[in-house]
Amino acid sequence: MVGATSRGSVVGLVAAIVLWQASSCCCLGGAAAPPMTPFPVSEDLAQKVRDRVKEVELRTGTFALEISDEELTSYVIALLQSGPGDFPARDMQVQFGDGYVDIWATFIDVAPTEVPAYIRATVEVVDKQVVFHITEANAGAFPVPGALRESIAQTLSETLAEQQLGLQVAQVEIQPGKMILTGQVTGDIPDLP
Repeated sequence: MVGATSRGSVVGLVAAIVLWQASSCCCLGGAAAPPMTPFPVSEDLAQKVRDRVKEVELRTGTFALEISDEELTSYVIALLQSGPGDFPARDMQVQFGDGYVDIWATFIDVAPTEVPAYIRATVEVVDKQVVFHITEANAGAFPVPGALRESIAQTLSETLAEQQLGLQVAQVEIQPGKMILTGQVTGDIPDLP
């Protein structure tokens, strides 16, 4: 899901946020992120994501894929830890709400101090592509400006588009605790790492 180019893009965006914070001459007030209740992370939960995608691959025609936020959090952490080089973040967390997804992470080694980050996004399908819209984002106590939020959303959308080989997602439904993707199997689905 996340290649070396995508990691570089995310690191660049985080560095831009940190530079913006450092150069800001006025306090914008504290941007409050909603509280996070950490999920336990396990390889078993990450494997459930791989197994469900494998089940979709065995079907022809339409599919419905349901993934819990606990499973996705474990999968993303396992993926980032197994990639080339260390992804400069820890404490990753994904939580699904009523029509939105919250993402928390603490970025390390991109600034003199650790940078806690928070994103709230909605997700929809536009022209057969899954598209993220960031409605709120904070870097530490500072809100991320609109243009930078749009750039982050575009990077997330493009990264996901690169990974959709073999699936044409028609609808994304986000409910508390889970995400449901429905669509059409259009070809071979590569094995998830």
